[in-house]
Amino acid sequence: MKKALVSLCASTVCAGVGIAASPVAAFASLKPPNMTEKVLAFNQKIVSKPYGFVYKGTTYLPIWYMMQALDKLKIRSTWAAHSWSLTPPGKGKLNTGNVKAGSGSGSIYVNGQLVQRVNQVTARDPNSGRQTTYMPVWYIMQVLQRLHVNSKWNGTAWQVYTSSQAPSVGNLDIQPNTRHPASRSLPSISSLGQQIVHYAEKFIGTPYRYGGTSRDGFDCSGFVQYVFKHFDISLPRTAAEQARVGRTISSSSLQPGDLVFFDTGGPTLSHVGIYVGSGKFISATTSDGVQIANVHDPYYWGSRFELATAPGV
Repeated sequence: MKKALVSLCASTVCAGVGIAASPVAAFASLKPPNMTEKVLAFNQKIVSKPYGFVYKGTTYLPIWYMMQALDKLKIRSTWAAHSWSLTPPGKGKLNTGNVKAGSGSGSIYVNGQLVQRVNQVTARDPNSGRQTTYMPVWYIMQVLQRLHVNSKWNGTAWQVYTSSQAPSVGNLDIQPNTRHPASRSLPSISSLGQQIVHYAEKFIGTPYRYGGTSRDGFDCSGFVQYVFKHFDISLPRTAAEQARVGRTISSSSLQPGDLVFFDTGGPTLSHVGIYVGSGKFISATTSDGVQIANVHDPYYWGSRFELATAPGV
């Protein structure tokens, strides 16, 4: 892949600026990029199929999905003030030789050390329908090399792998779909969604625990994250972050396995649950632990409902 003279930064999904000295203005003057579906894979297993685009000979992918792939390596990511911080498990060994950070509006840190400065590109993500920060995949591959992590890009698939050699891409059964997500049929989503619902229902009655992410007790986003992880689907930790995964849908389009979000006071999107069908959802509540309730309950949930998303399952 061509090493374009741009660099990257990361975000959970939303913050970002464009390219060049006046980045936002420069990118805003371009036509909307031609989005095509790509593949992120970890050890021969597809993690996600985000949309990406080519700009000046370099492929850009939405940062949030790349962070999901890094999560498979247990590399923690945080984003604040145009800085992306990566923390490998056990403070993994970093190759600090010949570090030339370069220039750009954003910075990448590994274990607190600056390893790359980059520019950011903001564009609409077809999956979520929201403005999303994108980055050139080539640069994150260089950062991973410093962490002794193997990855490979072939223009369609970005593979992260722990073997000594890159697995065969053919074994991934990659069949990119360039249609907008809204035009896709959803039978496979419904099937997996039902499995997610059935598994979630096993935890009815589990007590609420602030910050809880285990069978001993859940908070709302911890419960959703735990359930989806059982199906090897990585979701972020908070309700607000989870709302940025997938695409926003209308409440009339809800299917089992979709996520529903509420404003219960404090931060917007402060509560999340899993839609189970027939107008109901399951979530971890402070009053009764994990329970099923009506999305449009006129006494409480109905007036607090904010949005629903299809998380791409």
